[in-house]
Amino acid sequence: MARKKAGQARGHNPASAGPGKRARPGAPEGAAGAAGPGRGRAGRAPEVAPDLRVQLPYFLIRLAVLVILSVVLIAVGVAPLLGILIGFAVAGLLTWPLGRMQRRAAQRSAAQRSAERRSAERRSAGQARADGSPRNPPAS
Repeated sequence: MARKKAGQARGHNPASAGPGKRARPGAPEGAAGAAGPGRGRAGRAPEVAPDLRVQLPYFLIRLAVLVILSVVLIAVGVAPLLGILIGFAVAGLLTWPLGRMQRRAAQRSAAQRSAERRSAERRSAGQARADGSPRNPPAS
């Protein structure tokens, strides 16, 4: 079997129909058009990063538990590396419910920010139509 040149690997260009395949009529070309404009993977809306300030109190509490446990273990006479490893394990188990609360807070924050962004986009689109200005001005 002959080796293919660079760039000719199978599946290299997802936009091309390839040999023996026909592209659908009206199918978007390129990877950007596959999911639609302004969309993330698989047609979903793009993810919104959660506000880290919402997670900060949870993180600080969990970090404090880890530090306190590690310091106590090291003070008792456990080797420092072993004390930190045991501290990670025990702190993870003790603060598991707090971690779940942290995740829920982050999800609520992201959902709220996404909803606020959508409503702002709707308001700006509605105001643009009320002003009579075109929705997408032509590029110069």
